[in-house]
Amino acid sequence: MDESSNPQIALTDEERFPLLNDLSFLNALKQDEFAPKFNFKSGDRLNAVQLSKVKDYKKKYYDKKIFWNEGQTPDWLTDYLQWCLKTVPFYQNKHKGNDFDSFPTISRDDIREYAHLLVSNEADLAELLVYYTSGSTGPKLDVLFDAVSQASWLPQIESVLSDFNISIDEGKDTAAIALICAQEKTLTYASLSTYLEGAGVLKINLNPSEWNRPDDAKKYLEKYNPQLLTGDPLAFTALAELKPQLTPKALISSAMKLTEGTKSKLENYFNCPVIDLYSLTECRNIAYASETGHKVIRPDLYLEIFDEYQDIQLPYGQRGELVVTGGINPFLPLIRYRTGDFCSLKIENGVPFLMDLEARNPIVFFTKSDVKINNIDISNRLSQLPLAGFKMHQKKDKLIEFTGYSNDITSEEIIELLNVIFKNDIDIHAVIQAVSQNNTAEKSKYSSDLIIG
Repeated sequence: MDESSNPQIALTDEERFPLLNDLSFLNALKQDEFAPKFNFKSGDRLNAVQLSKVKDYKKKYYDKKIFWNEGQTPDWLTDYLQWCLKTVPFYQNKHKGNDFDSFPTISRDDIREYAHLLVSNEADLAELLVYYTSGSTGPKLDVLFDAVSQASWLPQIESVLSDFNISIDEGKDTAAIALICAQEKTLTYASLSTYLEGAGVLKINLNPSEWNRPDDAKKYLEKYNPQLLTGDPLAFTALAELKPQLTPKALISSAMKLTEGTKSKLENYFNCPVIDLYSLTECRNIAYASETGHKVIRPDLYLEIFDEYQDIQLPYGQRGELVVTGGINPFLPLIRYRTGDFCSLKIENGVPFLMDLEARNPIVFFTKSDVKINNIDISNRLSQLPLAGFKMHQKKDKLIEFTGYSNDITSEEIIELLNVIFKNDIDIHAVIQAVSQNNTAEKSKYSSDLIIG
């Protein structure tokens, strides 16, 4: 984290948890003999009115999910657009028409440049919170939100878990969620969830330098045995290498592509579902991977598919860039926000699915004989391997450079598979790096020096 991004005003624990009178479990999590060297303090800051809003959000959208059908828009969309036009300066300045079809798309650059204009006039600045993305797909991005939109990720997660007949136990003296990291440096903390009636929420980094003794990470997690583990495939792979005796109800993987091979390995070890979640910092959780496709979970988000280069909505079922409208964040109301991710939309029994979702711009690779190879086809084949992450780049001379992260496969296996995909008409340089507790790996990505004419 940049020094300038660190919090400038320190709150007391009482201010972080105004509705929780007993903070003894928080102190136990912080002061435990096996605890890591926590470097941050976090709290949901929910007061009674805000907590009521989070519960109302769950009741309105998740007690009975109602999406939309092909050729229709959600019931809430008209009121939402009018509210945006009435209270959000950016849309007042940008929008010229009176109906949804006349709204242009907006991009990450718009959020970066006009963050202050995208704040609703009805937002309470005293509730402002700031989160920034790491910039793995471009310059870092400050995202503004409030306590209600922040805490609402829990009803969203509960909605996902309900499809697996899983619920989170509430109340103090139980660790509900642990966000697992395996990085050189990141914020770490012990916190509580007011929404979950004081249950513990942890963010820990497996990097040995973050702990007092080599076995403390394992012992700490085993002692509190979090019900839900969240993180990315690299972090989960590093955690499994520690061989902890844990009984989580589920693992929720996000931020990086989860291959079927890694998913199977993790499910076998932890003996629970591993859920591949698709989310964005700008609007939180959107969908999770199912046998049909990525099942959409958010009735308060309207999803469209647009042409990559033009402001043209594509016909139902056609593949293009995913565009998002909606949410409950008064500091960042979204109207036709381009995600930079690509898929097609399919609605089955009133539920939308994102088909063949591929993060970021599709990349076309070439054999030596100029046969085109779509990165989606590559992903489908690589997904069978226990890769925690990878980077694949094609140089101008068509050489493929591949870096993978795994403790179970070799570079020879990667070369063999890629040769099959590229019909033995390609030169490949592959490196497999071991997954550790302090990875410096980037998100999985494809790139190319070749330009399609």
